[in-house]
Amino acid sequence: MNKIKFWGITLALATLLSCSQQKRYISYTVKDGETMRDIAKRIDVKTEDLVRLNPDVGESPSTNSVIIIPNPEYKKSIPLIQDDEKDKTSDLGTKENTEQSSENENTVEEENSSIKKVDSTQVVRTVMTFKKHTVQAGETVYRITKQYNISKDELINLNPQFPRLKDNYLDVGQELKVKVAEKKVIYISREEDLKNHVTHTVKSKETVYGLTRFYNITKDDLINLNPEYPEIADNQLQIGQVLRIRSLEDNLDTFSSELFIDSIAEVDESIKLALLLPFRAKEYDSISFENIFDPTKRKRANANLANLVTDFYMGSEMAIDSIKKLGINVDVSVFDTGNRGNMIEKILEKGVLDDANAIIGPFYSNKVKDVAKNTKAPVIFPHFSRNQDQFSSSSIVKSAPDKITRSRILGKYLNKTYNGENIFIVSDGDKVSDAQAKEITQILKSNDSIENVYILKPEKNYISKERFTDKMKPNSHNWVIIAATERAIIANAVNSMVVLPEGITAQVFSIEKTDKTYENIDNNTLARIGFTYVTDNFSKYDDDNMNEFIRKYKKKNNDIPSEYAIRGFDITYDVLMRLASGEQLLETYKKGTSIRLKNKFEFNKKLFGSVSNQGLFIVKYNPDLTLERIK
Repeated sequence: MNKIKFWGITLALATLLSCSQQKRYISYTVKDGETMRDIAKRIDVKTEDLVRLNPDVGESPSTNSVIIIPNPEYKKSIPLIQDDEKDKTSDLGTKENTEQSSENENTVEEENSSIKKVDSTQVVRTVMTFKKHTVQAGETVYRITKQYNISKDELINLNPQFPRLKDNYLDVGQELKVKVAEKKVIYISREEDLKNHVTHTVKSKETVYGLTRFYNITKDDLINLNPEYPEIADNQLQIGQVLRIRSLEDNLDTFSSELFIDSIAEVDESIKLALLLPFRAKEYDSISFENIFDPTKRKRANANLANLVTDFYMGSEMAIDSIKKLGINVDVSVFDTGNRGNMIEKILEKGVLDDANAIIGPFYSNKVKDVAKNTKAPVIFPHFSRNQDQFSSSSIVKSAPDKITRSRILGKYLNKTYNGENIFIVSDGDKVSDAQAKEITQILKSNDSIENVYILKPEKNYISKERFTDKMKPNSHNWVIIAATERAIIANAVNSMVVLPEGITAQVFSIEKTDKTYENIDNNTLARIGFTYVTDNFSKYDDDNMNEFIRKYKKKNNDIPSEYAIRGFDITYDVLMRLASGEQLLETYKKGTSIRLKNKFEFNKKLFGSVSNQGLFIVKYNPDLTLERIK
C-alpha cells in the first residue's frame, strides 16, 4: 500500500513538474509552400497575431525558416497580455544582451474588458539577436546575399536603417544584420515597456488622424504598437490612454511641443475676422477677365499677384464655410487694400478694424507695421517675405518660417543622423546664402565627430565637378547641402552628383525647393540623388482630408486648388479654430502645434518681437518619385 502511495505521489509530482516546465511558445520549421495564414489556421490563431510574433518574417516565410508559434500542448491558450495576479509564475525575460526588440506585441481581448491599467499587465515581445557582417572594400549587395543565402528583400528588411541598400549602395565598415541568430519570447511589464517608447497620453478631442499626422506615423504603425487597444482601427480613442508612438531605439527627434486640440467654447459672441487683400477692384473694373489673370496679356507680376490673391481668398472662403458648419458664429469683413496697399490708410481711419479678433493681411510687408500700430488685434502676415525679419511688433504673426529657421531644422536633422559622411555646402556667395551656410556649419560642427565642412562658392558663375570629387574619399558617402538660390548654380551642383566615380555616392539636401529654382531639373534626377529638402507644406497623396478638400474646391470653383488656395484655407481655418476655443489668439499659440491640410503652425514668441512660425517638414524623393516626410 505504501509503495502504491509512493509511486502515486511520484507520478503526480512528475506531472506537475512537466506542466510547469511546458513552454508557451515553441519553434516551428516552415515547410515548402506554407504561408503564415496556413500555419495560423492549423494552430487556431489569428494570422496577424502570428505575424506580430515573427516581425522579421512577414506573411510569406522562406522554406526551412524557423518561426515562433504558441505551443499547442500548453494547457490552454494564454493571452499575450495578461494580469500579473493571474500569472505570477511566468518567466519574465529582459531586454539585456539583445540587440533588437521588435515593436510588435499582441493581445487577446477578454469579454467585457476595459482599458487595462499600466502597471497591471504584461506584454509579450519577440526578442532577436542577429548574425552580423561588416562590409569590406569591393563587396556588393549581391555577393553578401549569396554568401548568407538570403534574398535582397530579406537584407533590406533586416536593416531598415540603411535605406540605400535598395539601390545597392554599401559603405565600407557598415555593419549589416544578415541572419536571425536567436529568437525568443519574453514577458515584460507594460510599465517597463512604455519606458522604451515615445508615448502620448490621449486628451479630450484628440483623434487618430491628428496624432498620426503630428507624429508622422501611419495608422497601421499606431495599431501595431498598441494592440491592447484594437478600437484604434475604428478611429476610437479614450481619454487617458497611454499610446506608444515609436521606439526610443529609432533615434528620432522627440517633440518639444504639444498637439493643439481643437475645441469649441460655448460663447454667444461671434468671432470677428478681417481680411485685408489687394483685389484692386477699381483698377480692374474696366479690364477683361483674360487681361487680369493671363500673364501673356499683361505684366506677368500683376497677373501672378491677381491669381495669388484670388486663390488665397477662395481657400479662405472655404475655411469660413467649414467653420460655420461646425456651429461657430463668424463675422467676416473683407477689405480691398488697393494697389500696393494704398487704401489701407483710409481703412484704418474709418476704425472698422477696431473690434476685430484677428486680421489676416495685408499682403505687402511694408504695410504690416502700420496695421499693427493702429489696431489691437493680432495681424497675421499670410506669406513669406524677405523683409519679415524687420517686424518687431508683438502683435504681428509671421505665418511663414524664415530662411534661418529652415537652415536650423536641416542642420539639426543632419547633425543627429550623421554617420561619417563628407559634407559640402553650396552657396551663391551672396549675403543670404552665406548666412544660411554659416548657420548650418555651426550646427554641424557642434558634433564632435564632424571635422570638416567644405563650403563651395561659384567661380565665374560655375562650380566644377572636380571641386567636389577631389575632396571625396574612395568608397565614401557624401552630403551636398544646397544653400544657393541661383538656378544655374543649383542645377550645376545637382547634376554633378548624378554620376560619380565608382564606390562614391552622394545625397543632396536643400534648405528649400521652389518651382522657379528647380524648374530645369526633372524629378527622376532628384530621385536618383535622394533629394531631400525643407518645406513649409506637405501632405500625403492619399490623405483623405486633402482629397476631400480638392473635391469640394473643384465642385465650387471648377478648378483644382493651387498652393495659395490651400494656404488661404489653412491659415484662415487655423485662426478661426483657435479663436473658437474662447481664448485670445496669441494665447492659443502657447497651447501647441496644429497641422491643417498641408501647413504646420508651430509658433514661437520671442520676449521682444513678433510671433514666428517654426512649422516645417523635411521631405525626401523616393526612387519611385513619391515624396516621403522624414521629419
